[in-house]
Amino acid sequence: MKKICCIVVDDEPLARELVQTYVSRLENWAVAASCRSVAEAYEALYQNQVDVLFLDINMPDKTGIEFLSTLKNAPPVVFTTAYAEHAAKAFDLNAVDYLVKPITETRFREAVDKVERLLNTTVAMTVQQETDHLFLKQDNKLVKVLFDEILYVEALKDFSKVFLKEKILLASAHLKLMDDLLPANRFLRVHRSYIISLNAITAVNGNMVEIGKQEIPVGATYKDELLKRLRLV
Repeated sequence: MKKICCIVVDDEPLARELVQTYVSRLENWAVAASCRSVAEAYEALYQNQVDVLFLDINMPDKTGIEFLSTLKNAPPVVFTTAYAEHAAKAFDLNAVDYLVKPITETRFREAVDKVERLLNTTVAMTVQQETDHLFLKQDNKLVKVLFDEILYVEALKDFSKVFLKEKILLASAHLKLMDDLLPANRFLRVHRSYIISLNAITAVNGNMVEIGKQEIPVGATYKDELLKRLRLV
C-alpha cells in the first residue's frame, strides 16, 4: 500500500520533532520533509509528492495562512499553532483541522482520522471518473482533454504544463495531482518534474526519453519502473 506522505512546517524545532514522532507511530504514514520556513516548504512541495501538510501559522518569513493562500492546489492541511484566534480563517481556506499547541497525541490522531477519510473519498472520486479524459480549468471554464491527446506533463511550481499534440495548456494543479488523475496504465512519472504518456515515446536514449523532438530526463529512482513498463528488462 502506498504510504501517505506529509511535510511538517514549523520554525520551532521541538514542535517539528513532536509532529514527526506522532507520525512515526502511524501505520502507512511517512514524513517527506521537515521545514523551518515557508521558503523550505515551497521547495519540499516541489520536490516531493505530498499528500498532507502540517502547517504552523506564525513564522518569520510568511505566515502559514499567507503561504496556504498562495497555493493553487494545496494538499490537505492541518494547522498546528499556539494561537486559537486564526481558526476561522484557517477553515475558510478549507483546512482539514486546526490543532492548538500543546498538541496531545490523542488530538493529533483525531486530525489524522479526518485526513484519511478525506483522502479515501478523493481516491474514490478519482476512480469513478471517465476513463478516456479529464477536465482542466482554463479561463474560468473546464476544458475536456482526451488522454490520447496528452504527450507529457511538466511541473511548474504550483502549476503543470500539459503538452498536447496540437497545443499546450497550463493547469492549476501540482504534478502530484496530475499523477493521481492520469491513468497509471497509460502514463508514468519519470522525473520529479515530468509525467509522460507511454504511448507517445518515440525513443529511449540512456537517461532520456524522446517524445517527438522533445527530450525528457529520466530520474534515477524512476528508470527501473520505466524499463519494466516498456518491457526492456
